[in-house]
Amino acid sequence: MRFLHWLDGFLSKDMRRAPLNELGRARVVAGTAVALIVLAGVATVVFLVAGMPWSYRVAGVGSMTGYAATLWGLRRVSSTRIPALLLSSIMASAVILTSLHANDPDLAANAAMMLITILTVYLLGPRLSLVILVPVVVSVGVISPLWSQLFGPRPRIITPGHQWVMNTVATLAILSGWLVGWLYNAAHAATHAALERDIKARKDAEAKLGELHRTLLDVSRQAGMTEIATGVLHNVGNTLNSVNVSVTVLTERLRGSRVSRLVQATDMLSEHSAELAAFFTSDPRGTQLPAYLCALSKQLATEREELLNEMRVLGESVEHIKSIVSMQQQHARYGGVVELVQVPQLINDALRLDAGSLEPLGIEVRREYAEVPPIVVDRHKLLQILLNLLSNARHALLDSRAPDKRLTIRVGHGAGRRDQLRIEVADNGVGIAPENLTRMFSQGFTTKKHGHGFGLHISALSATELGGRLSATSAGPHQGSTFTIELPVEGPPVRAP
Repeated sequence: MRFLHWLDGFLSKDMRRAPLNELGRARVVAGTAVALIVLAGVATVVFLVAGMPWSYRVAGVGSMTGYAATLWGLRRVSSTRIPALLLSSIMASAVILTSLHANDPDLAANAAMMLITILTVYLLGPRLSLVILVPVVVSVGVISPLWSQLFGPRPRIITPGHQWVMNTVATLAILSGWLVGWLYNAAHAATHAALERDIKARKDAEAKLGELHRTLLDVSRQAGMTEIATGVLHNVGNTLNSVNVSVTVLTERLRGSRVSRLVQATDMLSEHSAELAAFFTSDPRGTQLPAYLCALSKQLATEREELLNEMRVLGESVEHIKSIVSMQQQHARYGGVVELVQVPQLINDALRLDAGSLEPLGIEVRREYAEVPPIVVDRHKLLQILLNLLSNARHALLDSRAPDKRLTIRVGHGAGRRDQLRIEVADNGVGIAPENLTRMFSQGFTTKKHGHGFGLHISALSATELGGRLSATSAGPHQGSTFTIELPVEGPPVRAP
């Protein structure tokens, strides 16, 4: 890896920050250029020692200069295309010109040819590499043999020095090919390691995202349970107030009951049981007692009716508490089970379970229910969506300056579709700004001062899980808003395992 970092020193900043494939290709260009500079230098020395013509020495120095220019270009470009093209062109031109100048068709079989082919295809790709390789193929297959036949001596003379030079070049080309291969493998290994780190980071991010999603679902479910529990407590509390009033009234009336007067009258009769005739005719109290008993009986009858009526009210309050608890138990079952649900009834239950009673707050509730069949749905999820929409509508109406606060709930079929159920929760509250309509269901987005931005996001996800969708429309601020739930009548599609 140190060698790769050393090669990165020949690259520009843009190149070092390039994608992994491009970075690996740039390292191969740099490493090959360095290796070819060494090869050209060694070849120039061999040419000088072997007494080769001056043209070979010029070619060696020129090749070294071209490869150095390639390294110089890598420091100033953001792509390997031009340096790679320059590198491949110099290599191919050197072999072609040498074969023609030396009148040696055997150079076509030189190991440098394989190095040029492999390196050019890797650096430039299959298409652009043809710009380099087609001239090489034409030179090897046509030009070099014709050149040898037309201008070369017969027989061709190969000096010992020339033989040594060609063998040395072939050897160095093989070693350079090994170096390029090693460099490619090293770059590939580095790229693979970086990709593995990247994949691991993505998997970790996906795992964290999944955990966050599960946490949000748990929070949403707990929030829904809290909403239902708060609604139950609120409604039970209101009913208990009525119970308390009824008990107080009963207690006060029983304390002031005229039954004690009847007891006094019967005690008086018991005292004069032996002389009742004289008591009723001569005693002033006795003469008034029959009329008093008659009036007292009427008053006790009236008192009895009032107590019975108060007991009826008390009984109705107790029955209302029982119905609230029973309804909460019905909806407190574990979610995830689909069943046939009467949507209007579920909406009415949601209205009763909603934490804030709407009518006492001055909110008119309109129910516009069309004749619709029961649908197959997860009761808990749909109830959770309805509770969230009702809560949002209540807040929008309470924050509105509209004198006639109105909440309208519509149930019907989708436009022209009998297989789809449509639920609309519309209010004439604060409305939604146009720039916020596209963000209403984004996680964390809220326009409430103390909102958390989970409710509508989770509701939209739940609607999708139910096989439908949740959407919002609004004419703008202070123009009210409408949230629409669209659900399939036959339930969500069954997912393949």
